Amino acid sequence: MYEIVQERVTELEHSYLVFRDLPDGNLFEEEMIGHNVIPGILGMQTLRVGSGKIRRYPTDGCTSLSECLLGRKLSGVELRRILSSLFARIAESKNYLLREESFVLRSDCIFLRNDTGDVELVYCPEYECPLPIQLRGLSDWLLAYLDPQDAQAVYSGYAFHVMSHEEGSTIQKMLAAVVREPERPAITTTAYQLPEETAEYHVSNVAESGEYADVAGRKKRGGIKGIFSFFSGISVLLILLGALAWAMG
Repeated sequence: MYEIVQERVTELEHSYLVFRDLPDGNLFEEEMIGHNVIPGILGMQTLRVGSGKIRRYPTDGCTSLSECLLGRKLSGVELRRILSSLFARIAESKNYLLREESFVLRSDCIFLRNDTGDVELVYCPEYECPLPIQLRGLSDWLLAYLDPQDAQAVYSGYAFHVMSHEEGSTIQKMLAAVVREPERPAITTTAYQLPEETAEYHVSNVAESGEYADVAGRKKRGGIKGIFSFFSGISVLLILLGALAWAMG
């Protein structure tokens, strides 16, 4: 793998990502990217400087992923959009005879369009780092930027991390894991019986899902207290009837 020597430069109000001291070779890919616009891949300009070779990638209208996340956390919606766009770019690159291992999937070399948020990738023919290794490194880096208050961010971030470290995993499997919705905890009920009550009260335990507990309504009392309540009601009725008869007599 070629060790990239890079820098960000600005020339006449245009910004570039520059790779220096590149070895010779890979003329086909230089021509392919240098003379064609490939969706989702930054344009590549190859220049000779003395006996060496440099490449520069125009980054106008883009911000690197590392710059985008300075001082803030990544939501689940953002994470899924970024990873979905990134995986799509890599999958589509086969239509242009490009190799997966020549994408540079580092946080400072993954760019987001300022207007759409779409991913723009850097392709360097000399880089040649296996895709699984790059995705593992990217997943490790992303963990520190997940919003802990966003359940989808945590779920998708760790799903990507686990899948990227699994032997034989593919970008299709990773994408499926990332976009899957987290399973909600099952709602269970627990029966309680109060002292001197015959009815059971069923309480739904759904605190983990962020909902309120639901308690079934009470049934009428039974046992000795229920009997006393019944006769007390009859006594009051007889007294009222006697008072009414006396008043009319």
